[in-house]
Amino acid sequence: MAEATYKAPAIDEFLTSFFGADRQATIATQSCVTCNGKADTFSDELSKREYSISGMCQACQDSVFS
Repeated sequence: MAEATYKAPAIDEFLTSFFGADRQATIATQSCVTCNGKADTFSDELSKREYSISGMCQACQDSVFS
């Protein structure tokens, strides 16, 4: 299971207000901060690491970064 990376409290507050979901809570429950879908399968270690930073599932990462 991924663990959320540390962010300054002000950044986490901004992200929560922007996405409407708490990044740390969604990562703890293996869900996606953007689509609320399941976030338990990643294409590689870099994508898994990105999830711990952003809270985005593989599909959302592909949509944003591709």
